[in-house]
Amino acid sequence: MKIKVSSESLDALTYDSLAFGFFSDERPPRGYCGLADWRLNGLVSNLIAEGKVTGAFMEKVLITSDQRSASPNIFLMGLGESAQLTYEKLYTAGSTILQTMGEVECTNFAFDIPGAGRCDLEVPKMAVAVVSGVFESGTLNQEDAPSDIVVLSGRDCFDEIVLGMHEFKVGVKNKITVDIIDEAAPVRAI
Repeated sequence: MKIKVSSESLDALTYDSLAFGFFSDERPPRGYCGLADWRLNGLVSNLIAEGKVTGAFMEKVLITSDQRSASPNIFLMGLGESAQLTYEKLYTAGSTILQTMGEVECTNFAFDIPGAGRCDLEVPKMAVAVVSGVFESGTLNQEDAPSDIVVLSGRDCFDEIVLGMHEFKVGVKNKITVDIIDEAAPVRAI
């Protein structure tokens, strides 16, 4: 398995699906979800304003980008109130993301670490929680599971997320082989 930590712009992401976490108390959405909302001309904000989307924990929303993004599908995962975010909720989000991508037969996707740098949780541990949820969901044992995991990060948290991926790698060293690709140093595989 390869884990790529990427700070690519939303317009450069060419995966079949993008998965972003969002909170019930962030209006408008922030992070990659906020960028997707902007790119979709406020579609997410409009769905929230209409009460069709709330951001409640475990709420799942699949949106087609209608060619406003290079990735045709955007999956939103509700995480509840940002002040109540825990490592356990992030773990559950990671597991749910992979299960949902499997249900829609998508193995080429990227996801963010929701709330990274905007809450009291440690960013490396947040990254470990989400990726552990993806890894341990059980879906990775299937033939169609992704061989590459792409974790999206803004430049402000990039190094901390890479550190978290190294911690994850140490934790699973006897279970799988993990190569971490640090986009900031593309010639170096760790």
